[in-house]
Amino acid sequence: IKKVDSTEIVRGILDKIALAKLDFKTMNARLKVDYETLLHADSYIVNLSMEKDSQIFITIRGAMGVIGIKALIKKDSVVLIYPLSKKIERKPLSYLQEVVKIPISFTTIQDLIVGNPIFMDSNSIVSYKINNEQLQVGLLGRLFKNLIILNEDNTKVLHLKLDDVDIAQHRTCDISYAAHATILGYQFPMYRDIAIAAQTRLEIHMEFKDFTFNEPLKYTFSIP
Repeated sequence: IKKVDSTEIVRGILDKIALAKLDFKTMNARLKVDYETLLHADSYIVNLSMEKDSQIFITIRGAMGVIGIKALIKKDSVVLIYPLSKKIERKPLSYLQEVVKIPISFTTIQDLIVGNPIFMDSNSIVSYKINNEQLQVGLLGRLFKNLIILNEDNTKVLHLKLDDVDIAQHRTCDISYAAHATILGYQFPMYRDIAIAAQTRLEIHMEFKDFTFNEPLKYTFSIP
C-alpha cells in the first residue's frame, strides 16, 4: 500500500495558493471603508490607483464627499496631504507600521489591497485539517503563525488568522474574504473584514464598489 504523504499534499496546495496570487501591472478601484476602534468609528469612500511594486495613490473622502487626506505610498516612504489644512507630511514607510501595529511592507499593503494572502514567508507547515469541506493549513513564519482557510476546491482564500510568534507582543490579525469575482483568471474578493488586536483593537471592513486591472492609472495626483 502506497503511503500518502500528507505534507506533500499540503505543499501542493500551498503551491496552488502561490499560483493563485493575483498578478497585475496596474489597478484602479473605488471602495467603501468602515473602521472602528475602541474610541472612534467612521466610514469613508476611497479611490486608489496602484502601480505594481512601485506606488499607490490613495484619496480618502469623508462625509459630504470632502477629501480628508491623500496619500502616496512608495516602497520606502509615505507622503500625506491634508487638503483642508494645506499640510503635507513626508514619512518613512515605518510610520504605517506604527499606525497599524503590524510590520507591514509595501508588498504587504499591495497584497492586502488585491486580496492576496499576507505574511506567507514560510513553507513550514505545522498543521492541516479538513473541516466542513474547507482546508485549514497552519504555517509557522518568521513573525507570525498563519492559519489559512481555503474553500473546498482550494482556489479561494476565505480566512487568514495571524498570531504573533512573540507571545509578549499579543498581536493577532483576522482577515475574512468574501464575494469573490473572477478577474484575469484569478479570484478577487470584493469584501474584506480585518480585525487587528494589539495593545488596542482596530476593525476595518472594505467593500469594493468598482475596480479595473491593467488600465492607465486613474486616481493620481501631484505632490505640491
